[in-house]
Amino acid sequence: MSTWVSGDPQILQFDDINCYPVDIWRVIAPANSTAPRSSQGHPVTPKTMTTTHLYTHSHIRIRRYFCVVLAVAAFVLLGLPQHVSAKPMPEDQEQVIAESAKEAISVFSSLTRLSEADRSDVFLAYVSNIAVLAANFLAVDARQMQLSWLAADFAHQRALINGLTQLGVPYKNNSSIEDVAFDCSGLVAFAWGKVGVGMTHGSSAQFASSTQIKVEDAQVGDLIWRPGHISMYLGVPSAILQTPYSGRSVELQMMNERITSWVKYANPLL
Repeated sequence: MSTWVSGDPQILQFDDINCYPVDIWRVIAPANSTAPRSSQGHPVTPKTMTTTHLYTHSHIRIRRYFCVVLAVAAFVLLGLPQHVSAKPMPEDQEQVIAESAKEAISVFSSLTRLSEADRSDVFLAYVSNIAVLAANFLAVDARQMQLSWLAADFAHQRALINGLTQLGVPYKNNSSIEDVAFDCSGLVAFAWGKVGVGMTHGSSAQFASSTQIKVEDAQVGDLIWRPGHISMYLGVPSAILQTPYSGRSVELQMMNERITSWVKYANPLL
């Protein structure tokens, strides 16, 4: 998967910002003059101060630093894209959910002697149980999460469970290798590819190839997109499955309210 910090980083280049708030003041001695000295022969600071448009290297660095501070302040105040805050999933919980998801996929695939309806019933029992495990970790209403997972169509359920099998797999840019590494869009491509929905790599391309929907119409496994990052919806507000950036891994997470208010949702099947 990708992001400001993920597989499709969005880079703000501060050198491109035209930031000239004030002239820089410099303390200088008159041109072609000798700086005054004390009776002991040490230089003394001139007592006159003038302005100049001649920027030294140190002044340029100061100006750029000032621009950076202003830009960062604007990001915070205006609510522009931020990293999704994270609490690491305890390894035992991560493994329990991932192993349950793998077992669900394996059992469904192996029960070929059963009718498709009966196989689906078995799979739904796993889906219901995994929903409770995920809800307990995220501290959300378990019944609400169960109902949203069970209400989704089979392809969405399978796509989400496919993604959950990779919990704990580390982030790596431009990667989509099962049990090895993913970036944000790589995880989405893997999860949906397992149910026969081919997706290109890249969060913006994946969003563009899907149909944008309202949040109230979203099912589990649908895409949640913002510039530079994509994740999978977990069926309750703000809850997502994602792999965010280097140093992190495939994880369950709650988006903060500011991000939740402006992300976009899309259905890969429409």
